[in-house]
Amino acid sequence: MRPSTFLFIIAIIGLTPIKSYAQIACTTNDLPCLFKTIEAEALKMNEPRWRNHAYRDLAVSKAMNGDIDGATALIAKINNADTQAMTIRAIGMAVAIHQNLPDDSYRSIFSQLDKSAQTIKDAGAKDIAYTYIAMAQAFAKLDDDATKTTLQMTNPALKHKAYGETAEIQAERGNATAALASINAIDSDAFKNKALAIVSGIFLKRDEIDTALSFAMKIENPTKKISAIQKIIDTRQGLNEEPKR
Repeated sequence: MRPSTFLFIIAIIGLTPIKSYAQIACTTNDLPCLFKTIEAEALKMNEPRWRNHAYRDLAVSKAMNGDIDGATALIAKINNADTQAMTIRAIGMAVAIHQNLPDDSYRSIFSQLDKSAQTIKDAGAKDIAYTYIAMAQAFAKLDDDATKTTLQMTNPALKHKAYGETAEIQAERGNATAALASINAIDSDAFKNKALAIVSGIFLKRDEIDTALSFAMKIENPTKKISAIQKIIDTRQGLNEEPKR
């Protein structure tokens, strides 16, 4: 090779832009860049299970960053119905518990999650997704919306469970009226008695003993009713307190 040719090649290489690691690396403040990095790396994963988990966790991060469209778009990339339902749960709970948004903003988010739930092909997983949406709506204090979501469910047992879960969340908020309304929507005596007992216990822990008793007295199963009332008596008598050393 002649010296002139070698110098020409060196000159061409020198003019070609080469991205260094420093140029393509993300900063800790550049979350969208980090999101893109995770998506790119997820495509290299050979195990679908771990790729699904990566998409699930990333969906939560995007939702927390205000990118609901990007978060819900990841649900469609997950190829497991149960993980899709869990992703819907993770997004809904993240925004309901860790963010304080206006009702309209919450409704917009839950509407998008509802649309994602409708695309789940497995009926059981779809109902589980609706359960999680209803729970998130209850956390966001959108009780009427939670009821409407639960009504979309087709599996009776999962529907009863959803009403019970919603009642628990409402009781933890101290809203006895909403909790009772959710329990009254259950048309199974077994599920209703269980929900009444659990909610009675929640109000007992909140030191709202009169409210706890009102729920306990509505239990029709003698065993569960006695147990709930006995816990209230024990609390009144200080038997549930830790002994002083």
